[in-house]
Formats: sequence, structure tokens, C-alpha cells
Amino acid sequence: MNPQPNRAQQLQLRAFLKEFTRPHNRPLLLSIFLGFSSGVLMIISCYVLAQLCHKVMFAGQDLAEQTQALYLLAGLGLLRALLIGASRAIAERSALNIKLAMREALWKALVKQQENGSASRPASEWVLTLNQGVEALHDYFAKYLPAVAYAGLIPFAIIAVVFPIDWKSGLIFLITAPLIPFFMILIGYKAQALNERNWQRLQYMGQFFFDRLNGLTQLKLFNSAQSQVKRVEQMADQFRISTLSVLRIAFISTLALEFLATISIALVAVIIGFRLYFGTLDFATGFVVLLLAPEFYLPLRQLGQHYHAKLKGLACADSMLALLSTQELQQAPLPKNTRDKAKLASITKLEVQELSLSLDEGANAVLKNISFSTEANGILALVGQSGAGKSTLMDCLMGLYPQANSAIRINGIPLTDIDIASYQQRIAWVAQTPTLFSGTLAENIALGSESIDLEAIRALCKELDLDAFIMALPHQYDTKIGELGQGLSGGQIQRLALARALLRQPDVIFLDEPTAALDKLSEQKVQACLGRISAHTLVVIIAHRLNTLSQANQVLVLKQGELIEQGSYNELAADTHSQLGSMLKAPEVVYG
Repeated sequence: MNPQPNRAQQLQLRAFLKEFTRPHNRPLLLSIFLGFSSGVLMIISCYVLAQLCHKVMFAGQDLAEQTQALYLLAGLGLLRALLIGASRAIAERSALNIKLAMREALWKALVKQQENGSASRPASEWVLTLNQGVEALHDYFAKYLPAVAYAGLIPFAIIAVVFPIDWKSGLIFLITAPLIPFFMILIGYKAQALNERNWQRLQYMGQFFFDRLNGLTQLKLFNSAQSQVKRVEQMADQFRISTLSVLRIAFISTLALEFLATISIALVAVIIGFRLYFGTLDFATGFVVLLLAPEFYLPLRQLGQHYHAKLKGLACADSMLALLSTQELQQAPLPKNTRDKAKLASITKLEVQELSLSLDEGANAVLKNISFSTEANGILALVGQSGAGKSTLMDCLMGLYPQANSAIRINGIPLTDIDIASYQQRIAWVAQTPTLFSGTLAENIALGSESIDLEAIRALCKELDLDAFIMALPHQYDTKIGELGQGLSGGQIQRLALARALLRQPDVIFLDEPTAALDKLSEQKVQACLGRISAHTLVVIIAHRLNTLSQANQVLVLKQGELIEQGSYNELAADTHSQLGSMLKAPEVVYG
């Protein structure tokens, strides 16, 4: 567990939160102004009510003669209710907008981290922070910040009214008011440490549960599922105890604040009662002070109630700050201004000149001085043992490592001078284990397209031996699939992902052995489809199988991050001294 944040960290967290509130300062200030205006109306209402009671009870006037005062009270009450409602609505809307900005910033940070190729934090931490972490800040923005403003404005406004008419009661207000925030901070200091510890425990439990959920099949096969369930139960019980500890502190602090406020109000009431009894204070003045006393302490009590929203919000903000300002994200920031970047209408040539890449500063290079060029058609195969750098090279070619873009030229232009979004719109990618999303089959195939062209989708699916299978389903292309393609076989998922990539009609398509999970018949159809599209599209493929490799127009053989051979398949296969030639003497699978 991390220690409680020190003073410098707390200031950093507050500055971090201010960055998100700054664009929403106007609506927040408007909310505070409306709340303060309702407080002013409350003071006026108390004064009008005191005068009304004095006239009826002591001046001998009839209640029927006070029609205007009664209407005024009703109007003030209605207007005050409207102002309070508007103030809360604006504060809630501002909090929603701030949360949206936070989630957008976190999402961009996650995308940037992936683009930089840096080591990602656990997925469970991202999910928990994007969901519960951001949501925990709602009360901080919608309730705590307005409560701070009200606590600094309304009590002073009441004192400004009370002091000229009864300085003794005003003095009691001044003496007792600081006790509430003093005890609030005193008790809150302990609650802050508990909130930090509770949030960190929740993060750890989420990561543990997420990992075990992903590996549920392996846990069952190793007969370890029940033991892991007990571990989760133990962690959940510990989190329950920790949460109850936080709530216990919250209840104790609320009790203490309510007790202090009640004692203070009682003290004012008793002193006013004695002064009224002895005739040293008139009824109208005393009644006004009595009416204002609860309203004087109300903002301070509300501040104490929402103080725990601040503590919980700071605990979650600490996690967000860590995600948004990790060292990995600072190493290779994306360019802020891309207006001067070249836009690509098509890709006609791909060149790599002395490409070297190190993922971490001071670490050994993953890729070393790789150079080659190819036209935007045909099949370019990447071959090599596991760890040779094939996947990393492919990621570089797709623009996922900005630090490598200067060594890559598209149509003779360095990738650093090209709008990366326009480049990535002209390429497509199919992973060895593609990801499908919850939705219909047609929606998954048309992912990234502006509309669903069912005829084009069916034409592709026929080429990939998918159409007959899909048309046999109850809802055909409108059939819904589960998360990650639940309900489909590995080969079907692979072909659906390939259809999704081909539907974009890319200039370059990157494939990580798309036939690895297919049977012989489906593999032949996919190979024929790739052969057809390679006439006008560059197919960059990580080749594991001989059938795929034999179709390649150009082969790059990698070893420990270096390009040791390149040439056509026929040339390298015929060369007795070629590394590829020795690989081909192995079984059908070349190298993983």
C-alpha cells in the first residue's frame, strides 16, 4: 500500500483537479452565485417573518392586515426553491461534463500509451479508474466544491446582518463557528488515510479478480478454481471491513459535527431566551437571530458532510494522476499540431531506411538497422524465430511506434511528415487472435465503416467461406454474438476479422498468419483471396506456414532484430546457403 500523500502530493492533486474544473468555472460559479442568492433570500425571509410575528403578537395588528407580508414570504420561499433547484442542477451538469472530460483524457492516455508501445498498466486498473474512480469524483464537484463556497459566503453574510442588530449573538457565532471545521479536519485526517488504503485495496482486488477471470479455463484444468474463489472471498471480506472502517469514521465525524452545531444553536437560543426574559432584547431582533442561527451553521454542517466526498475524490484522483502522467507517456508524446502534416489519398510505395528501435532507454535494440523497400502490391512475408522482431517490425510499419516513424517512408515522404490518422485509414490489420465485439455479425464486419453495405459484406464472406455458415443462422447477418466472439469457433473469428479488414479496401493490409486456425479447405479459400487482392494491395504477413510463404513476392528473414536476408521466395529457397533454405527443411510450420 502507498503511504498517505504528503503536502506536495496533495497540492499536485488539487492542481490536477483544477485543470479539469477550469473550463467549467463559469457554470460552477453560476451555481455558487444562485446558491448564495438563495441564502440572501433566506436572510430576507427570516427578517420578514420576524417582523410579521412581532406585529401580530406584540403590536396588536390583525393577521389579515399582513397580506402583503404573507405574499412576500410565499414569493421569497418559491423563488428560493427555484434558485436552489437551478443551483443543484447546474452543479450536477458541470460535474457530469467534468467526468466526461476526465474519461476522455484517460482514454486518450490509454491510446497514446498503446501508440508509444510502452508497457501498459494492468487493464483492471484502467477499467476501475475509468468507471468507479471517475464516478467517485461526482460528489466532489457537484457537492463539495459548492459547499466550500457556501461555507465561506453565507455565514459571513449572516454575521454581517446580525452584528449591527445584536453584536453579542454575532460574537457567539464567531467563537463557535471555527469549532466545526476544526473537528472536521481533525477527524478527516484519519479518514483520508483510510480512503487511500480502501481505494488501493479495491484496485488490487479488481486486478486479482480480472486475472483469474481471464484464466478461468486454466484454473479449472489445474483444479485450482475453488482455492482462487476462496482467495477472492477473503479479499472481498477484507474490503468490506475496510469500507466499514471508512463509514465508521464518516458517521463519527457527522455525529461530532451535528453535536457541535446543535450545542452552538442551543447556546445562542438560551442566551437570547434569558435576554428576552430580562427585557434586554426586543422580540423582533431575538427572533431574527434565532431563525438565522440554524442557517448560520447549516453550510458548515453540509461542508462536513461532503468533506468525505473530497477525501474519496482525492484518493481516486491520485490513481488518475498516475495513469495520466506515467513516465512511459512522457517519453514519446504525440505531436500536438498536425495541421501541417501531409494527407494521404493512397499508398504506392513503402520504404524502410536503417530502422532501429529500443523500447526502453538504455535497453538493447529490438530492431537493428533494417532497410528494405516494396511497391504497394504483392505479398511481403516476415519470417524468423520467435522473438526475432517480426511483430515489432509490423507494429512500426503500422505507425504504432512514433519514435520509429522517421525511418519509414510512404510514397517517398517520411512518416513523421504524414498525418498518421490519414495513413492508418489506408491500412488494415488482422491479428493472430482477433477481437470481435458484442453486436451483430454485420456490425463487426463493418467496424470503422460509415454504413453497413450488406452486399459487399456477403461478397467478401463468400470468398472466405463464411456466407453459407452465416446464412444458416436464425438471424443471418443480424445474428448477435457475445463478447470476444463468444459462440464462434477460432477459425470463424479469424475469417470474420479478415473480412472486416478487406471491407475497408486498404492499400496495405497487415496479417499475422491468418490461416493458423483454419482447416485445409478454408485455408485454400483464404489463400486464394489473398492472392487475388495482392494484385492491387500490399499484403504484409507474418508467415508461419509454408503455404503462405510460397505465395510471397518478397521475403524478409529476421534474426534477433536484424534483417539477415531478403529476396523473393524462389531465390531464397533455391539458395543452399540461405537461412530460409535451412528453415524449409523443417516441418511445414516454419517458425513461430
